[in-house]
Amino acid sequence: MNKLRKLLPALALMLGASLAMAMNFAHNPEERYAEDPAPGVEIWYDLTDVTPGPNTYECNESVQETCSFEDPMSTSQEVEQGEFIKNGSLPLAQP
Repeated sequence: MNKLRKLLPALALMLGASLAMAMNFAHNPEERYAEDPAPGVEIWYDLTDVTPGPNTYECNESVQETCSFEDPMSTSQEVEQGEFIKNGSLPLAQP
């Protein structure tokens, strides 16, 4: 019994370390891409780490279009609905 009592602090430390590792999830943002709204231009932007706003882009939700997609192609799944409005410089999607 004394042997078990001496091991309790080490076991508690191991349990705490295991829980800390289990709760440390890697940041996995939802990938999103948008096509340049200019007609005849086929440029895709990588919006994955870009926060929507007046200096980046916005999705006008009153328009029934697809604002962003899961992949840089118009046949992929929709992520956000609305009209894509480009307000500033955005990172280009890698082909």
